[in-house]
Amino acid sequence: MQLGLSEAQQAIQQEARRVLASEITRERRLAWDAMPEGYDPAFWRTIAQLGWLGYAIPESAGGQGASLLDLGLLVEEWGRAAAPFGIFAAITGGLALGTLGTPAQKREWLPRLARGEKLLTLAIAELQASENPGAFRTVARRRGTTLRLSGEKRYVLQGVTADAFLVAARDGQGISAVLVPVDTSGVSVRAQKTFGKDRQSVVEFRDVTLPVTAVAGRPGEAWPRFAALRQRLAALLCADMIGGADAVLEMTTRYVCEREQFGVKLGTFQAVQQMVATMAIDLEGARHVTRQALWRLSEGLAAEREIAVAKAWTGRTYRDITLTAHQLHGGTGYVVEHELHRYAARAKEAELTFGSTEQWLEELAGVLQLVPRGRADGRPRQRRRA
Repeated sequence: MQLGLSEAQQAIQQEARRVLASEITRERRLAWDAMPEGYDPAFWRTIAQLGWLGYAIPESAGGQGASLLDLGLLVEEWGRAAAPFGIFAAITGGLALGTLGTPAQKREWLPRLARGEKLLTLAIAELQASENPGAFRTVARRRGTTLRLSGEKRYVLQGVTADAFLVAARDGQGISAVLVPVDTSGVSVRAQKTFGKDRQSVVEFRDVTLPVTAVAGRPGEAWPRFAALRQRLAALLCADMIGGADAVLEMTTRYVCEREQFGVKLGTFQAVQQMVATMAIDLEGARHVTRQALWRLSEGLAAEREIAVAKAWTGRTYRDITLTAHQLHGGTGYVVEHELHRYAARAKEAELTFGSTEQWLEELAGVLQLVPRGRADGRPRQRRRA
């Protein structure tokens, strides 16, 4: 693995940082907080024109065909700017359809996803069930040339603005992926409040009728691909967390160098110096393990161990860096309007998404063959986020 970035990769990150600094102002972000989408149409058009929404979509489908590692470097900049999470949800939909979709579904949807004209998002997790497909209550029943879909999905990213959902449903043979347009009769979407403001939703399917061509891939065989996709998305989320943690480290370093206490700069105190140095060390470790996981995925190499290490380490690191930053900022950082508050909420939300730190530590223990896969007592584990 090449640890340093190429000139092209550095240029991509620098350009993304410049654009986001220009586009995401404090006033604009506060206005977005009151919007259901979490962004305005002008911002969405800008990032679509930059090609970010189709960055990892194949060139043959209107995207740029970037590797997962290069996509991760771009995602770092989104995290650094605490950009609307709708961007992450959009690339998630493109990756999901590229992994699970039929050729016809890809031809119809991928070019429009790449141009930002449509938004597709995943609908997998349910109340009390996210990683044990046998516990899913969402069911797709075939009736001749049609499907009847019923059930409810939770924690659906950007569900309030989605044009379609890729749904995991039991079909009597196993788990199938079903592509469901939001305007289909029987589909209802309800926004959920989250402290991370990532626009999660509850999506209900009430006896939804679809053509059998709505099934993505072979019926009953989608779960292994869903599981592989979850690992890729967890690694990408680590990249988002790295960028956010880096921004928090920068703002904290700037603050302690400017803030005076007892007539001297706060950053001259030894305890403060050690706290900031520890933040930097933890972040550097998270950066390396995340990029290693993304590189191995990009190269088609086994990465189960690396992904588990990255998600466990990075989720904890981002959370701890924001907590230390709050301690060093004092009361200032607890003002809701202060940017640190936004990063801290996002850090906790990201730590739980696609599995918490503790759950990924259990994953790693299984990879290391310390315990049977799943819970230590052999029973399957339940995750609340997918």
